[in-house]
Amino acid sequence: MRTFIYLFIGLTFLSFSCQSQRAKRGFERGRELYDQGLYLEAIQNWEMVLSYAPESEYGDDALHWIGISYYLKLDMPDRAISAFSRLVKNYTDSGYAPNDQILVAKIYKDQGDYARAIVELYRFLKLFPEDEKLAEVWNQLIICLFEAGEYQAMRNQAKALAERFPGSIWEGNGWFWIGESYYLEDNYPEAIRYFQEYLNKYPEGELAYKAWLGIGASLEDDGQLEQAIELYQDLEKRYPQEKVIQLRLESLNKRYEKKYSQKPN
Repeated sequence: MRTFIYLFIGLTFLSFSCQSQRAKRGFERGRELYDQGLYLEAIQNWEMVLSYAPESEYGDDALHWIGISYYLKLDMPDRAISAFSRLVKNYTDSGYAPNDQILVAKIYKDQGDYARAIVELYRFLKLFPEDEKLAEVWNQLIICLFEAGEYQAMRNQAKALAERFPGSIWEGNGWFWIGESYYLEDNYPEAIRYFQEYLNKYPEGELAYKAWLGIGASLEDDGQLEQAIELYQDLEKRYPQEKVIQLRLESLNKRYEKKYSQKPN
């Protein structure tokens, strides 16, 4: 009986070893075909690896490269999503999984499907809470929520991101997008408050110029024309190359003159 057990274990190990070697050859052959530009043939090899050795160490490699082929080389985003999603589901611990989950969200975002992108970005936050790209992905979620018009949800996520990463550029980005959302809701005092919050902490940040414009637009739309003119005059000195400021200032001066000019008798 013991001899039978040892024989069974030996045969099982041998079978697994053979499958592993076959999977390795199939995966490597797929890479060769990929490098030759034969992407469909490469995908066929990798699908074969998944069919006869799904538990091998090459399963996640095969799915990743299937997705990359469809996404980058064949312009078939739906099939790329399928491959990447299968990888994340079946090989969550794979080193490919976080980036492939990001790619799924990116494809949906690029297609303008912000609702699906939001779902996939939330999934990333749930599955990979300690990933090094967490803050970057969180910021993408905030932008997608903004684009989808889900302003309250966006503000909640921006504040949560700021609490998780205080003092970081991601915190500042959150304040900026909160300001943008309040501006679109015609809540100009709150918009100015958050744009100014961004500028107080990141006066030279990459969104500083846009934050200043956001304050200017908020002052304009709130009827504070004199304050808006003073702001644009100051910005014109800071950003002399920016034509947008000059155009806004010219338009605002005309509005101001029209509003306060006296009608002839």
